[in-house]
Amino acid sequence: MTDMSDYAAVRDQLRLQMFDATELGILDLSTSAEEMPRVQFVAAEVYIGLQVGDEAFVTVAQAAGWGVSFTDALKSAFDSLPPLEIGADRGVMEITDEQQVAALFLDPSRAAGLRVSGDLAIVPLAQTRVVITGTDDEHGFGRAVEVADQLLAEGARLASIHPIGSQNGEWFPFPWRDRFPALASAISRITREFGVRAYREQASALDAGDVRVLEPKLDKLETGVTITFATWLSGTAALLPVVDNVIIASAQGQIGVMGFAQFIEQAGDAVVRTELAPIRYYIPDALKITANGS
Repeated sequence: MTDMSDYAAVRDQLRLQMFDATELGILDLSTSAEEMPRVQFVAAEVYIGLQVGDEAFVTVAQAAGWGVSFTDALKSAFDSLPPLEIGADRGVMEITDEQQVAALFLDPSRAAGLRVSGDLAIVPLAQTRVVITGTDDEHGFGRAVEVADQLLAEGARLASIHPIGSQNGEWFPFPWRDRFPALASAISRITREFGVRAYREQASALDAGDVRVLEPKLDKLETGVTITFATWLSGTAALLPVVDNVIIASAQGQIGVMGFAQFIEQAGDAVVRTELAPIRYYIPDALKITANGS
């Protein structure tokens, strides 16, 4: 087995790896800080790290012991990759090689041959399923929606549903729902489906003891709009996901509905935002609220 603490021994085997916020958040539940993946933040929910060959990811402790900067270690792995093959595609394409995905986040100029409309944008749906297009290309983002639907139908794990744009070499969250109104309904739907799955993945790793881990669910309204909700029994300690509506049940059998923002405002300082990813709010058992605010 390779001595992971010796940089000279691993340098030629380093491979770029993409991580997402949910993945890191779940690892953080059961992993010490030193044994977490050493990563570099890109934007939104995306991070870049390293692995050695086909072995596990490089940890914070291992990278700290190398005696070289993490940026230099990333560059070593980056320099070992061939150029990104654009092929005959113009304006939009998919990348299914995780190392090429990660390399593009480190240097967006690798996709210069794609000739996108507007600035370069990436929809990092999965480590091995990324759509790249231009910030002015509605067709390209429509393709991203189609790929997201396909992955959701297959039950595949999604890394992120939030596009990232590149301008002058700097990454920024790209507001595709606002930019393309014709796609807004589909984007809202897949965003909510992604969120529900991320919370389910997180819940399976949580050890909350007597605190209830509330499950977000999907509901399709008569208008065709998809929303999310979670049900909370008033007066019980719980971890609340971010949803559209909170269904509140009382011990007396009363049931009401309150919008999430209204619920958080009504609860005030009693509810605490945790550091979990995806975000959850801790509700103490001393809190009692009904849908009419009493």
